[in-house]
Amino acid sequence: MNHNVYTTRNNIKAIWCLLIVFSFGFTSCETNSISELAAAAADDTIDVVTYENRAMEILNNSCVECHNINEQTAGVRLDAYEFAFIEANNGRMLSRMMDTTNPMPPSGNLPDIIIEDIVNWVDNGILEN
Repeated sequence: MNHNVYTTRNNIKAIWCLLIVFSFGFTSCETNSISELAAAAADDTIDVVTYENRAMEILNNSCVECHNINEQTAGVRLDAYEFAFIEANNGRMLSRMMDTTNPMPPSGNLPDIIIEDIVNWVDNGILEN
């Protein structure tokens, strides 16, 4: 009896873990592709890029999959403003986005128009909103 209770508890824990992982995966991913982001950047007339009006969307679609609370690749987290601010302020974010030998994201450099938005964000003080 005691073994069955232990097994049942483990099964319930496993089910809950799977539900959490799947719900996080489906809710944390943005639907915009890099090409959609680039098209939106070309259409937008944002004078000053802020975290909330542009940078967050770029980071969520291009970086957060590997740089989040659960997976902090290279010790970098970009899933919230305070963490993105650190990487933008110390220069690592733009350096890695513009690196042609070891680009971030690993799938290849982002389109220039998206990098220009991040440059605008950094040049204008890494504003949150």
